[in-house]
Amino acid sequence: MNSSLAEEAVEVGDVLRESIAGAGGVDLLRRAVDDPGVRRVAGDLVDAVGLWDLEPLADPLQLEVAAAASQAAGFYALPYPVAERFARCGEADATAVVGEEASALVAHGDLPLAWAGVDPSGRTHRLAPASDALGTKIAPFAVEMTLHPTGERSPQTAALGITLQSWWLLGLLEHAAADTVQYTREREQFGRRLISFQGVGFQLADMAVAVEALGELGKYTLWRIATAGDGALVDAVALRSAAQAAASTVLRGAHQLHGAMGFTDEVDVSWLSRASQLVRRLPEGAHSTAGRLVTLIDAGGWADFGSADAPRTDRTEESVRYA
Repeated sequence: MNSSLAEEAVEVGDVLRESIAGAGGVDLLRRAVDDPGVRRVAGDLVDAVGLWDLEPLADPLQLEVAAAASQAAGFYALPYPVAERFARCGEADATAVVGEEASALVAHGDLPLAWAGVDPSGRTHRLAPASDALGTKIAPFAVEMTLHPTGERSPQTAALGITLQSWWLLGLLEHAAADTVQYTREREQFGRRLISFQGVGFQLADMAVAVEALGELGKYTLWRIATAGDGALVDAVALRSAAQAAASTVLRGAHQLHGAMGFTDEVDVSWLSRASQLVRRLPEGAHSTAGRLVTLIDAGGWADFGSADAPRTDRTEESVRYA
């Protein structure tokens, strides 16, 4: 596999990130909580880059572009279902990763989109809103939706949805880590910059390693989706498990190093941490995700990217980025 994203994907991600920053960055999330109509503006930012026509499962380049765009949206916790729209299946406009119960909480489920759902086992569902948005601090845009099984399975769609959600979370964690580094450089304690304390340096290093490792695993998972089809579901679940662990490391460190400031509305870290909660905890939390990963490995095995048995693919014109 190639350990870097295609230049085109990187450029698209940079353009979208700059566009979101110019429109307010995390302030878009702040505004959307007070005025949910702001979410249409957020969606228009992605539309302006011409990304809604992407078909990530059609070829590796489109898959990488979708991942880079999801990462850019996550960097500012853009209040719009970007990853879900890229993961759409069938006639749906957006596909949410849901649990196996009769209902699920779906972020932005009240937007005028045709929603589908796919659970971590690959079963697909039609979704119908069953409530208004909750409007809570942790889940301001979450809507309860009822699940209507279609009787069909699409493990590749499940892998795509889980993977793009993880790339969204990767972007958010990058922002939280960067803001924390900046804060420790500016904040003084006992006449010294916080970043000069050895313990702080160790914690920042742990956060940086967690983000970097998640990014590398994310690129490997894209390659697996492009080359292994339905067999990539175990890799996507492994990526989600890693993303949940990285989120715990990064956001715990961000809150600790910001101190009380990290829980106030004045700093971006507080908003990023709250925005991460639904993705981290639904449809399954860290322990349930780890249990599902074990089950999938028992059923079909798993050759991770550090294994001598990891699959290899010859470079071809159709898969040039992943050989």
